[in-house]
Amino acid sequence: MRLKEKVFLILIPFLGRALIWLVGKSIRLKVLGKHAIDELHDRGERVIYTFWHNRIFFMAYYYRGQNIHVLVSQGPDGEYIARTIHGLGNQTIRGSTTRGGSRALVEMVKRLSEGFDGAFTPDGPQGPRYKVQPGVIRLAQKTGLAIAPVTFNSSRRKTLQSWDRFIIPYPWSRGIFIYGPPIKVPSDATDSVIEDRTQELEESLNRITSKADEYFSKRRMQQRLQR
Repeated sequence: MRLKEKVFLILIPFLGRALIWLVGKSIRLKVLGKHAIDELHDRGERVIYTFWHNRIFFMAYYYRGQNIHVLVSQGPDGEYIARTIHGLGNQTIRGSTTRGGSRALVEMVKRLSEGFDGAFTPDGPQGPRYKVQPGVIRLAQKTGLAIAPVTFNSSRRKTLQSWDRFIIPYPWSRGIFIYGPPIKVPSDATDSVIEDRTQELEESLNRITSKADEYFSKRRMQQRLQR
């Protein structure tokens, strides 16, 4: 590895963590639907947090320091993401639906079976956007853990021109964080059941994401009508 690459591998994750922490700390956040996840944790059960790839920025802040095990791609960009996640107090397992998927799934099953929460972006690392790949469903089947659909949006944000339309909230904006109902997958699930759960998760994520995306536009409309 060249010196320039080594410097970037240190500098970029450091700056990324600083930006995530500073922006995240300033967000005025409202959380909806978390009670079902709290009930699972109160019973000693763990979960697999599942969210769209373009919502990673604030997720990294919200779940910081919880020793969650996150699936991260093996590509060059994945190394930057992995180092950023480690610096925020979580763990990573390298692999994706396109590279190292089988090995990564086996490792995820092992780690989560030891009593850790997991995290998964089912449309990552390359899309298509907002389409669930079945890897997370297979993971839930093998571990017995519930999938926790979750999403985020903010009143003011920068949307990048990337394949996933990556969202970076602006500092001191208002944020909305929404959980969908947990989804369980039977250990003896057939291919038909896997397909049904895949569709259920996709619909749940799209439903709560639409709700989050519309939340502030509706509030602004209500404020205008009240004037």
